[in-house]
Amino acid sequence: MKNEILMTRAFTLLESLLVLLIISFITTLFSSEIIQTVHLFKGELFVLQFENFYKRSQEEAALLQKSESLISIALLAFLVSFIVSSLVQVRQKDTEENQKIEALNVAQMAIESHLTELSINGSDIKIKENQNLLIISNHGKEIMRLELQS
Repeated sequence: MKNEILMTRAFTLLESLLVLLIISFITTLFSSEIIQTVHLFKGELFVLQFENFYKRSQEEAALLQKSESLISIALLAFLVSFIVSSLVQVRQKDTEENQKIEALNVAQMAIESHLTELSINGSDIKIKENQNLLIISNHGKEIMRLELQS
């Protein structure tokens, strides 16, 4: 019986050593695969981070380009509106000058015709004459005052 117990212990010890050897072998085998897996994972993680960085930089470049485009459009719109408003002002001044010229032409015709009132071509000229003063008005607004010398 003692021999049987010793033999059982020997088998148990031998089995334990064998199991320990197998586990250490498997652990070593898995640890090298784990290290390779970790290196592979780090490589894939680097690629993913690089892809994210590249996408983000492309998005930022697109946003920058859009903002530059908006600034260019705003500048162009400002310049166009400035030029158009300047043209409108010049045209208004030309129209006013042409109306003044037309009023003076009508006034000249009235004076030459010895008329005190003359309405043609959108002008309504009235001439008031005193002893030494001639006042020419268009639509009630004085456009010229002349002193007569005798």
